[in-house]
Amino acid sequence: MKCLALFIALALQLLFSSKINAQKPNPELSYIQSEKLIFLDNESGTSNSVTFKSVFKSDGAKEPSTTWEFSGVAGKDWKIIKGSLESEEVELEFKKVGIYSFTLNTIYQYTVSGEEEPEEDERSIEKENILTVTKNLDELTQIYADKDYLKLVKKADVYLVKPEYAEDPTPNIFSAKGFYGVYLDESHEKIGLGDRQAALENAIECTSAAIELDINGIFNVSIHKIWLNELQNKLFEDEIVPNLESEDGYYIPYNGTDKEIKQENNSLSIEGCEVYRSITKYPITISLMEAAFRYDARDSKTANAIWKKAIPNLELLNNEDFENMTETDLSILKYGAMLSAVKLTEISSSNSQACQILNSLKKSFEYDRTFNAFLKTKYNNCIEE
Repeated sequence: MKCLALFIALALQLLFSSKINAQKPNPELSYIQSEKLIFLDNESGTSNSVTFKSVFKSDGAKEPSTTWEFSGVAGKDWKIIKGSLESEEVELEFKKVGIYSFTLNTIYQYTVSGEEEPEEDERSIEKENILTVTKNLDELTQIYADKDYLKLVKKADVYLVKPEYAEDPTPNIFSAKGFYGVYLDESHEKIGLGDRQAALENAIECTSAAIELDINGIFNVSIHKIWLNELQNKLFEDEIVPNLESEDGYYIPYNGTDKEIKQENNSLSIEGCEVYRSITKYPITISLMEAAFRYDARDSKTANAIWKKAIPNLELLNNEDFENMTETDLSILKYGAMLSAVKLTEISSSNSQACQILNSLKKSFEYDRTFNAFLKTKYNNCIEE
């Protein structure tokens, strides 16, 4: 009798729960943000404001109440110029350099059959570091334009120690430009550096620090992107290319019989790849080239680990990624893909992984003659026969 009562109670509970769940909506919450990067000292006359909009797909729920919370101090770091912190859409004007985050919370109601009072639930989004507010730092821009690199290094240091620039990549970018200029001018002794190479190493370190801080695309600004491409190309041409040979329009590792030269060249190429990885926003661009060098250097374990991670990630790259890559990034990605394709075909006696790489990049390099010639002559356009 007790078992029967328990069974009935459980059945009723399950029925009630199923009924509630069947009627409970499953809304989706997302957001739209107008800008990820703004400059307080822009000369174009554009506003320092950013619009945030809540997008609530109700799935049968009633329209929600909305609450926005932004990092920083209202009135001091930013102010509302349209809407409110309780409206679906709010526009903020930012006043202070910094990296900003927000929390979006919605509370919605839904009705359950047989219940007089509506049920209540919520959806939330927390986003960190979604907006960079910075300055062009016109003073440093002018010093760089004047090619006074020693002064640029010293002035950039002033901004590097300011608390408001602690998370801002801009001072590090100008410091890197200064050190790179010192390297090119061979004026390293004037700032107490022992040799010219030390200036280049400092430029690389500052660039790496800036890239680590660049969450929202300061390096996509043309004046910085052009400079970054110059530094990357210098490293590629000086530290990697001299260790390679050319075959049918693409690079291959040293193909001679001297084991010492082969070992040294592979070692230098791998070292160059590691340094390049630190000065690119897209480390995947160097991964395929590095994997091929490591395999050629008999480090198959690391090479296979790189390929295992990089090959699927190629398919995740979108048009915006390719647009934001530098010319050197794209060139290295292309040659790395070709080099890895050949190496993987040699290893497996199959074109499967090679064509996975090449097909992932086919659209992005559809107008590149070298890539297309390679794809056609080496792999028959990856068409299965």
